Amino acid sequence: MTEPVFSPDTKAYSDAGRAQAIAADPNRSAWVAANAGSGKTKVLIDRVARLLLRDAPPDSILCITYTRAAANEMISRLFKRLGDWSVMEGADLSRRLAGLEGRAPEDYDDAALKKARALFAKALETPGGLRIETIHAFSARLLRRFPLEAGVIPGFRDIEEADAEILWQTAARQAVLELADRDPAVLDKVALQGGGLGVNSALSLAKSAGSTLMRLGKDAGPTLRQALGAPDQSVADLLRDAVETHLPRDDYRGAIEVLQAGSKREQGLAATLEGALNTEDTTERFTQLRSLWRDSKGDLRKSNIFTKKAPPFIADLFSITVPEGREISRLKQAETDILGAEATERTLDILQLARPLLQTYAAEKTKRGALDFDDLIEAARRLLTRSGLAAWVLYKLDGGLTH
Repeated sequence: MTEPVFSPDTKAYSDAGRAQAIAADPNRSAWVAANAGSGKTKVLIDRVARLLLRDAPPDSILCITYTRAAANEMISRLFKRLGDWSVMEGADLSRRLAGLEGRAPEDYDDAALKKARALFAKALETPGGLRIETIHAFSARLLRRFPLEAGVIPGFRDIEEADAEILWQTAARQAVLELADRDPAVLDKVALQGGGLGVNSALSLAKSAGSTLMRLGKDAGPTLRQALGAPDQSVADLLRDAVETHLPRDDYRGAIEVLQAGSKREQGLAATLEGALNTEDTTERFTQLRSLWRDSKGDLRKSNIFTKKAPPFIADLFSITVPEGREISRLKQAETDILGAEATERTLDILQLARPLLQTYAAEKTKRGALDFDDLIEAARRLLTRSGLAAWVLYKLDGGLTH
C-alpha cells in the first residue's frame, strides 16, 4: 500500500484540513481550486452536510457537476455519510459532528443528535431527491421550465451523445463535399492549416466553438479585423509593403558595405541583410529579416546581433534595445499586422466550411425537436443573461434555491 505524502501530525496536513474546513463553512462563499484526489468532493459533501444540519431543506440546495460520474459519486458519498449518522452511537456521532463543524462534542445534546440521525430519512423522502446533477441536466430542467423565455421548442428532447455524433458526422461529410465543389482552393488551405489532422482540425473547432463562430455573422471580416487589430490589407499585400514597397534598400546596402568590414558578428548581420535583398520571395525575405529580432525558436532576442563597435547608424536601423532601431520598429509592426491578417484569413476560410456545417446540423436537430449538450448550456446561458428575462428567471429560481 502506498504511504501518504503527509502524515496526520505534519503542519502541511493540518493546514490542508483547516483550508477544507474554511471552504466547507456555509457562511462563506468559497472558490476551491485543487489537484485531483486532494479532497474537493469531500469539501462539497461537508458543506452540504453542514447545511442540512442547519435545517436547510434538501431541495433548496443545488449541486452542479460536469459529469454524471461525479454527480453519482457525490450522491453516493453524501447518502453514506447520512446513513452512517443514522445508526451511530451518541458519543461517536458527537465527535463526528464536532469535527465537521469545528465545535466541541459536548455542544451536541440529544435533540441535536436526533436531528442528525433523521437527515438520512429526510433526504430520501425529499420529492425529486437531492439536487445533485450535471450542468447539462440542470440546463435541461431550467429550459423545460422556461421554454418560451429561452426560445427553445417546448417539449424538446435531449439528444444522446452517440446520436448527436451520427448527425454531426453526416453534416460534416456534406459540408466538406460541398466546399470541395464550391471552392476547392479554400478546402486545400483549411486542410493545410490543420497540419497532420487536416480538415478534421477545422471540423473539431467548428464543433467546440460553433456558437461563437455563428455569432460572427455572414460578414465576419470587419468584426475579426477589429478584434485582432488587423488592417484591411491581405497578408500578401502587407508582406509586399513591408519588404518591397517600404524597404529602404539604399540604407541596407550602405549597412552591408560597412558591416562586411567589421567583426564576425557584423559580418553575420551583413550576410543576413544581403540574403534578404537577394531573394525575390517576399515570405522568405521577411523570414530572414525577422531573425534580426527573433531567434531560431521564434523567441525575442535579448541583445543585438551586432557589437557596440558598430557605427551609430547601424544601431539607428537595427537595434532591438532602447532606443529601438527604426527598421526594427517598422518590421515588428508589420509582423503584428501580418499575424492579425493571417488569423483573419484562416478564420474566414474555416467559416466557409463551418457555417454550412453548423446550419445543417442545427436543421437536423430541429427536425427531431432535439437539443444536444452544447445547445443546453448555450440556451441556458442566454436565458440567464438576456436583458429583462434574466431577472425574472433568477427571481423564480431564487424562490426555490437557497444554496
